[in-house]
Amino acid sequence: MTTTYERIAGLLTEHLGVPEDIITPDATLTDLELDSLSIVELSVIIQEEFGVELSEEDLKPTLGEFCRIVEQRRDGSDAMGTDSSRHDVSTTPTRP
Repeated sequence: MTTTYERIAGLLTEHLGVPEDIITPDATLTDLELDSLSIVELSVIIQEEFGVELSEEDLKPTLGEFCRIVEQRRDGSDAMGTDSSRHDVSTTPTRP
């Protein structure tokens, strides 16, 4: 079974041309010489491959941390934009 890290490392090499020898769990996306356009492209690829949405903040940590974020989103344990302390409040006016 392929790990999330192995899949993302493969996507980096296959789609963005990142050399395998510089891909490590401790590398950031900028360490991997990805410019802002490549990072956006990676975000789209991850969304298509894993079915998860990523925020700009998700793309800043190391590759290892990034992979954990993707796993959490995929498993549904950390859905983007979910705040358990927030309560839905009706915006429909009520009559007295």
